[in-house]
Amino acid sequence: MSRQILLCVESNNKARTDYQYIESTIKRFYKDDRKIRYRAIYLGSKTKYNAKDKVREINNNIKKFPGETTIIYFIDVDDYNISQETKVLYDEIKAYCEKNNYEFVFFDRDVEEVYIGTQVKDSEKVSKVAEFKRKQLINDVDEAKLKVQVHKKHCSNILNVLDKYWKRK
Repeated sequence: MSRQILLCVESNNKARTDYQYIESTIKRFYKDDRKIRYRAIYLGSKTKYNAKDKVREINNNIKKFPGETTIIYFIDVDDYNISQETKVLYDEIKAYCEKNNYEFVFFDRDVEEVYIGTQVKDSEKVSKVAEFKRKQLINDVDEAKLKVQVHKKHCSNILNVLDKYWKRK
């Protein structure tokens, strides 16, 4: 049986930044599996996690695919620990994922901090991910930082979630 995995990311479909880090992770740690088809759903912002057009896009992808579909949300923690507004939004997204049986991956504080160790200005995100891919910096990322259970600066639970669907190399 085949599986479709929809990767719901915060970035937009022009920049594609978050997805490129995630795809690099899949290629580094997992065997290529022809029974798994994965693609990005670009939210454009974490505030659009349940926007009608995004829900429709997810549902249309589910309807078109004959096998099983898994939905994974990839969300930056940002200033969760100091901003009440960010904490409320983050908790709402996490609850939304639980309610809908979606997987939930966090990046503490954001995807760039996890993969390159520092926050990046919006204007530099595209060039930084291009450099990350060109220099194959995914190979320098400490695997332990990608499989934490709880929030920890510069860390994520991404491997804990992806391990459920792919076989390791």
